[in-house]
Amino acid sequence: MGVEMKIKTTVLLGLLTFSLIISSCKNQQKKKTYDADSIELTTNISDETKALSDLMNTTKKWHLTNKRVAVLFGYDFNDEAVKDSLLAVLAENFGLAEDGGLIYPIIYPEDFKHGIRGYASDFAAILQSDDLDLAGIVLLGAPENTHIALARNQDKWNMEVPYPVVALFPQDDVLGIESTCDIVVDKGQTAGLTGEVAPEESDGQIHQNAPEIIVETIKYIQLLDGAPSRTKELQKHMEQMLEGFQFHHYMDPESGLQAINHFVLN
Repeated sequence: MGVEMKIKTTVLLGLLTFSLIISSCKNQQKKKTYDADSIELTTNISDETKALSDLMNTTKKWHLTNKRVAVLFGYDFNDEAVKDSLLAVLAENFGLAEDGGLIYPIIYPEDFKHGIRGYASDFAAILQSDDLDLAGIVLLGAPENTHIALARNQDKWNMEVPYPVVALFPQDDVLGIESTCDIVVDKGQTAGLTGEVAPEESDGQIHQNAPEIIVETIKYIQLLDGAPSRTKELQKHMEQMLEGFQFHHYMDPESGLQAINHFVLN
């Protein structure tokens, strides 16, 4: 190798090293920082694996994985334009399963062989498929009887589902979805005819910050080592998952009791 070629090679290696250092610094600056009261999380990805993955995928935000987060597109979110827009956001941030990415999208009702009538049993079968190594489930506008499918999934795991289940803006039975999900997030509330405060009925519009909320939820799921316990710590999980959003506990209009895992965005 000539002297000139050696010099060019050295320069190129120097530039590549400098570029990787700058990229690493930028990524570190973007990481969230939490206060002293934050919950300490155990991550599923080793530092060595993440560093190698980041190095191999410097041009995209996501890395190849065998894990999947099942994302159900239910009411309001299965509108063609809304669905396509959200899928594009999820593909950019996490990658789709068909490309080796994290997101396994399930569209209601078109992805169910029996249509609406067989929805609960078909959804349960999808979740329990041996082909899926699930890291979590995110429900968008969960339709009626979603909780039945989730209850069957709980039965499979003897009530110890090993990954988080989060419902965003569900339209299923309230008590059913609370009992089968670790965290439930609703839109704002309105007063009913008798003065009680109840969740908004669907107006066909998704929350204005829905894409950001969905992305931040999935990012947080990746940090969790299993499902969070349904204790007062869920309040802290919500604060860390949706940092900057204001919310309060959902209150049952009949009993007046607060649901420990059901939150309403202000």
